[in-house]
Amino acid sequence: MQPSSPPDAGAPREPLRTITADGLAEIWPAATVVDVRSREEHSTAFIPGSLNIPLDELGSRLVDLPNETLYLLCGSGKRSSQAARMLIDRGYTAVNVAGGITEWYRNGHPVTYAPASETTPKPPRRRTLTGLLDFFRGRLHHNS
Repeated sequence: MQPSSPPDAGAPREPLRTITADGLAEIWPAATVVDVRSREEHSTAFIPGSLNIPLDELGSRLVDLPNETLYLLCGSGKRSSQAARMLIDRGYTAVNVAGGITEWYRNGHPVTYAPASETTPKPPRRRTLTGLLDFFRGRLHHNS
């Protein structure tokens, strides 16, 4: 997105606009949702179609933002309000989603969850010497 010209240093700041999760749901999926949580947080659960740009990368990834109103989301609304303020100060049209993804899924709106990991190793089975002897005795007794 190519923002409008940045505000003058002495000009009053534009107020931070906020929307509720239910308000976002009314315009989603047409709205551009930017999730500023970490990649790990985003991969666990996210709004389908959301763009993940972690807050600490946002300043260096402005070219990845589309030229439209951006709805910023995090876990609860704190990081996304920081991101919205930063973007507004740079001339973008940005809206903070109050309550973040927490309110989004609490209110029953669609969330994509990471599949359960099947690569998690199972703990090794531990056998005691007595248990092994009993196991082999049982096999010997069964085979005779």
